[in-house]
Amino acid sequence: MTEPDIHDHRRHRRFPERLAFTLNNPIRRFLEPPERLISKLALRPSEVVMDFGCGPGFHTIPLARIASRTIAVDVSQRMLEKTASNARKSGVKVELARSDGIDLKLADGSVDLVFLHHVFHEIENKPGVLKSFLRIIKPSGRLVIVERTHGSRLLAGRLGPPIIDQMEVAQEIERTGFAVMQTILHGNDSAIVGRKP
Repeated sequence: MTEPDIHDHRRHRRFPERLAFTLNNPIRRFLEPPERLISKLALRPSEVVMDFGCGPGFHTIPLARIASRTIAVDVSQRMLEKTASNARKSGVKVELARSDGIDLKLADGSVDLVFLHHVFHEIENKPGVLKSFLRIIKPSGRLVIVERTHGSRLLAGRLGPPIIDQMEVAQEIERTGFAVMQTILHGNDSAIVGRKP
C-alpha cells in the first residue's frame, strides 16, 4: 500500500453533518480540551473573534468565554443550530452567520482574529475566502489556520483531517497579503498565524 500524497487534501470532502456528535462531546473535550489550544493564541478580552467553520461550537464556546464578541460562521445551518444550542447551555453569547466565506456580511476591519480549525483544507475557493478575511480583519489583526501537519499518513483523511504541508498554507496566506508571524505546534497540528499588515 502506498502512502497518500500530501496534496490529497485538495480532494477532501466536507465533514459529514451526520457525524457532528464526534466534533463536540465530553470524550473529545477530555482528550483534547479546546482551551489548551486557545490559550496559545494570546487572545485578549477586548477582541472580536470569528470562528470560521465552527461546526457545533467546540472551539466557539471557549473563544466566547474570552473575547468581547464571538461570531460563529459555518456553511451548514444545522451546525449553526448546534452551536447556538451549545452556546445557550454554556451560558455564552455567540453571533451566528451562515456563509461559505465569500459573502461575509461583516464590516471592513471589524474583526481582530479569524480562527479556522481543520477547515482550510475543505475550502474550495481559498483565494476568494482569504481575500474576504483580509477585508474584515483589522490592521494588525490575525488569521489563525489550524491544520493537521503530522501523524500517520495511512489514517489521514480517513479518520480525521488530511495531513497538509504547513508551508503550503503559509504560502497561500502570504499570496493574499498576510504576513506569516509564527507557527504554533499543537500535538499533530500546526497553527499558522498570519497578520494583516
